[in-house]
Amino acid sequence: MGRDLFLRPEGAEVLEEARKLGWEKPVFELSAEELSRTSLAQPAIFLVEWVSFLVAKKLRAPDAVLGHSLGEFAALAAAEALSWPEAFSLVLLRGKLMEEAAEKFPGGMLALLGLPLREAERIAQESGCFVANLNAPTQVVLAGKQENLKKAEEMAQKAGGKAVPLAVAGAFHSPFMAEAAQRLASALEELPFRPPKITFISSSTGSVERDPQRIRAILKDQMTAPVRWVEAVERMAELGVEEAWEVGPGQVLTRLGRRITERIRFRALSEVLGHV
Repeated sequence: MGRDLFLRPEGAEVLEEARKLGWEKPVFELSAEELSRTSLAQPAIFLVEWVSFLVAKKLRAPDAVLGHSLGEFAALAAAEALSWPEAFSLVLLRGKLMEEAAEKFPGGMLALLGLPLREAERIAQESGCFVANLNAPTQVVLAGKQENLKKAEEMAQKAGGKAVPLAVAGAFHSPFMAEAAQRLASALEELPFRPPKITFISSSTGSVERDPQRIRAILKDQMTAPVRWVEAVERMAELGVEEAWEVGPGQVLTRLGRRITERIRFRALSEVLGHV
């Protein structure tokens, strides 16, 4: 993951600092099996996001930031609401706590495609699942126990939609993560959060957030609450953002953004670097 990024000077410096914080293995050396563990995947993704941001910032400084779920930590570091090592220490703990919660309360996640939000919400309620991600107008992710997800999958197919099980280790963004969220709260209180220096849009609330104490609460609550990506992207468009770069692994958010609004030009960093 991210080998080319970490061969850049920015990447080498970040890896060296990460080692001092307890991260031992270069991100690009992690195996697929290791990345299936959320305690390793979350810190690895954060490091890729952060180095991607440093590279992107040299080309253009952002006026606003937002992140999807885990991405909120990198977004807040980019907005200087906390330092990146502080954010990384939280991510290390978050991944560990969520892995432990997933082992204690086994579950998974299921993407519903081609169904409107109301239908997805009905399926979630009747199947005993929880709405975890509102990713696009017709893409909603559910979380829950495997038997409930199976029921939701059958219901989605009967409703004319498609259901795709996600390769994740637990029922994230659901009440199954409540214990982990409570334990993360103590660490959040210990860090000196500051008001973001640039606009920070939370994908947990879909709103611009400025108050440090409220941001702490959002980072705790996001572990058990749905990601409101559609609302966050629409808020970004309302603020007049004309171009958004996805700084991280892949192009998933770029594709989702294009499905949400035509008012913003979405580009993945790989695309941007290919045209520099």
